[in-house]
Amino acid sequence: MLDFLLEQALFWGVFLLVLGGLVFFHELGHFLASIWCGVPVKEFGIGFPPRLLGTALDKDGNRRWFGIKTPPDVDSNSMILSLNWIPLGGFVRPAGEDDPSVPNGLSASPKRVRFTVLAAGPAANLIVSWIILILIFSTGFPEPTNRIRIDVVVDPSPAKSAGLLPGDVVLTANGESVDVQNGKLSTIIRASLGQPVSLKVERNKEILNISVLPRTEWPEGQGPTGIVLGAETHTATYSLPQAMWSSVQVIGIQMRETLMLPARVVAGQLKASEVRFVSPVGVKTISDEVVRRSIKNQTATDVLQFAAILSIALALTNLLPLPALDGGRILFVLIEAVRGKRLAPEREGMVHLMGMFALLTLMVVMVINDVINPVVVR
Repeated sequence: MLDFLLEQALFWGVFLLVLGGLVFFHELGHFLASIWCGVPVKEFGIGFPPRLLGTALDKDGNRRWFGIKTPPDVDSNSMILSLNWIPLGGFVRPAGEDDPSVPNGLSASPKRVRFTVLAAGPAANLIVSWIILILIFSTGFPEPTNRIRIDVVVDPSPAKSAGLLPGDVVLTANGESVDVQNGKLSTIIRASLGQPVSLKVERNKEILNISVLPRTEWPEGQGPTGIVLGAETHTATYSLPQAMWSSVQVIGIQMRETLMLPARVVAGQLKASEVRFVSPVGVKTISDEVVRRSIKNQTATDVLQFAAILSIALALTNLLPLPALDGGRILFVLIEAVRGKRLAPEREGMVHLMGMFALLTLMVVMVINDVINPVVVR
């Protein structure tokens, strides 16, 4: 029972640290851009309300500390710094976010200022992802080779009876060289059902000759020999310039693959059932599996890689041209630039309000789906 509780505490700790940290840096991007562009900030909070502790200057210039309720003598022009109860990221409230009548507020600012402040959140997530990937590449990461490694040996199975073990590297099958690229191992095994296959394997730098008898019938999902194959990995370390450039490439590939998903579904390259949006419940499921793999591999690389990919996904999601999201607000700025005239703030505010309602509804549907049909991590 204690082990279970400790495991759950670790799962929740990593989940809150990763997702909450990425949301925090997203809001920090908005905050720093607001300060840089001269837009007053009403409140910058760590975590989500209700408020646990807040601080601001009163009308006499003295520092005040308070709880949920803001004291009436707090200077309305003083920024509130707050610590909140829900430990999931943070938030920033620029002055005049949706009200252009507020002097120097966000909504009253020039287009370039609004664009900069709105784009700074997603940009911060991309920068965080870049830094994490640099850390991974420069400190050593598992890089796959072309050699075939046995990852799983089912018990019972012909492979188990023959003495094969997880971690064995298969060099030849019936005298033919096999590797990940040529795919000969699976071909040779399936062509030899009911007949012994001679394997040369490497185990702890020792070469062994093992004969395995592929079965003619097998349980679903096991295959003729009862093994799961993977690629052998070795620890690779890049120089800092190489790590920086490789990180840019990874981010570019990840963004391209994500943006191309709808087109690939339409083209039939992917099934619609293989493409799925996940709620925080689904992210938690993925996070738990990543933590398990990190514990198994005794490395933090899996968690760091997960954080980097999630940060990219958060940036792209917020850049979608949907009302209430950063991308939707940026779209209104671009429309204003093309028209040369601003849409009525009341109409824009109503669009964002309706968009927020739609997004919250979609989130509820996604949460229910992730509970009923949990994400399967392979």
